Amino acid sequence: MAVPGNTYVTYPTIGIREDLIDIITNIDPIDTYVTGLTGNKRSMQTYHEWQTDTLAAAAANAQVEGDDATSTAAVPTTRTGNYTQILRKTFQVSDTNRAVVAAGRGDELMYQKTMKNLKELARDIEYALVINSSSAVGASGTARTLNGLDGWIADNCTNGGTGVGSSVLIESTLNDCLQDIWADGGRPQHLLCGAFQKRAIDGFSTNTREIMAEKKTLVAPVDIYKSSFGNLAVKLHHQINTTIPSRLMILGDMNLWNKAWLRPVKAEELARTGASTQMMIEAELTLESLQEKGSGKIANLTTS
Repeated sequence: MAVPGNTYVTYPTIGIREDLIDIITNIDPIDTYVTGLTGNKRSMQTYHEWQTDTLAAAAANAQVEGDDATSTAAVPTTRTGNYTQILRKTFQVSDTNRAVVAAGRGDELMYQKTMKNLKELARDIEYALVINSSSAVGASGTARTLNGLDGWIADNCTNGGTGVGSSVLIESTLNDCLQDIWADGGRPQHLLCGAFQKRAIDGFSTNTREIMAEKKTLVAPVDIYKSSFGNLAVKLHHQINTTIPSRLMILGDMNLWNKAWLRPVKAEELARTGASTQMMIEAELTLESLQEKGSGKIANLTTS
């Protein structure tokens, strides 16, 4: 139907106000399971150290009545450590940008601090704690790095196959790793994995499915995996999913891991050099592994 020729429509109209809602949407994941599950300690040096010990293997122990006692050689403790890593976010906002009226926030500097950079730093800390595979002492012009879960866990490593992405996760592989950890005295309570491995666990043939007929609901996901070696809370981990594309699973006893802070997270304004405000958010910490063989990992799993 044709519009009458004299009808004044919106297209040539000057002065129509914008329709911009006062909301900013961001769904990027900020899961920080390991940061939240691990304890907090104080580090006093850039190289944070601790000691671990082991017991002699259980053996037959029957002694002759009246026999002289003979001492055995004492085994010393093991001294180990991890370097602290400095993590930083820096941003700068002009005075004019802070003065104008903007949708979705009152002050651009505070928005950049609380809604972006603090969250980004939290994700970077989680990345270091989980994904870092080695530590570095650093040097002039070279940053120190901490050793993360992937780098620390060395005793109980189960390979899904001989090469990266070589086999699909099966239930026996998971239980083999759990058995190895149990034999060393470990009691992992958390399983961290990517989406593909989570679906593989959901599909284990031994899983019990709950069907809520009255609600017409089939509960298929596995949130708790009950094994002969204890219960595991199965957690999807975005950074394992994207950075080490679903080829790795970590089975962790988080009671044996601590964050050791040399400098806790601190935000401060830097010196002004013009009509703008520059802010830096910085932290320095490392990962304390009280006994890495109390956890385990499964690697070389297929991703599709």
